[in-house]
Amino acid sequence: MRTSVIMPAYNAERYLTEAIESVLAQTWKDFELIILDDGSKDRTLEIAQSYARRDRRVRVESHANIGIAPTLNKGLALAESEWVVQMHADDVMMPNRIERQLAFVAEHPELAVASCWIKHIDAEGRIIAKGSSSLTTHDAVQKLLIANVLIGISHPACIMRKSAVQAVGGYREQFRVNEDIDLWGRLLERGYKILVQPECLLKYRVHAGSASIARARSICQQTHWVKDCMLRRRRGEAELSWPEYLRLSRKRPWYIRLNAERKDMAKVFYKAAAFHFAQRKYSLAVPAVVAALLLQPAYTIPQVASKLLLPRS
Repeated sequence: MRTSVIMPAYNAERYLTEAIESVLAQTWKDFELIILDDGSKDRTLEIAQSYARRDRRVRVESHANIGIAPTLNKGLALAESEWVVQMHADDVMMPNRIERQLAFVAEHPELAVASCWIKHIDAEGRIIAKGSSSLTTHDAVQKLLIANVLIGISHPACIMRKSAVQAVGGYREQFRVNEDIDLWGRLLERGYKILVQPECLLKYRVHAGSASIARARSICQQTHWVKDCMLRRRRGEAELSWPEYLRLSRKRPWYIRLNAERKDMAKVFYKAAAFHFAQRKYSLAVPAVVAALLLQPAYTIPQVASKLLLPRS
């Protein structure tokens, strides 16, 4: 079975070589690697083109900066294979990732998307945590679907059926940071199946931006918007635009807005704590995790339990 690997890249020169090498070193050799340079201002395009000259499996496309969702849609359109493997330009594939994921979707022909467990790495490539998921059975996914809970799986760890993703409209450009969560919901609503393979097959790099409180708050807000759109779709109502959603949110009673802010800030502080701990900045990590625990222990405790530290290597 041939597959296509899609790698969007924007100003990725620091880690791009390692990411590309991890793809080319796969035990499964029958693939194409499509590197999509999204208007980078560094040496990203130069590095990508050097690999294309050396390995005929590598294709490079470059365009002005258009953002992640349009770039992913372009990659899907260019992919020659039905099964598409997603890959970030700063992550690292385990040597057998493609082989194991192809075996998994062959064992589960009903699937449109399969993700996998991951290992979090820092800027130096050291393993700092694991990222597991309980969505390894259809029952587990169905329970969340029925409960109108957003489905979160690791996007750069996914293998997906091109025809299924395109059938639901691909990635929607208005969702600039949660385009993947929006996609999973629309796939499930159309009857497509999604699972997580219980194997660690990708090293996912954590960056300094992970500790940015302003960015994390923005992501939380947009996640609420994605859920609002999901609920409206399922009720047969029109979705709200981002400005419309913000205007409606500001009209809610103050105590509801305050409670939502409390829950969001717990997630923000937990994420900051995880990043600082990974960087061994314990003086910053401890206050952040304490703040998260005080704000929402029901969220923080399971999160800590699901990301037990692994030996550094």
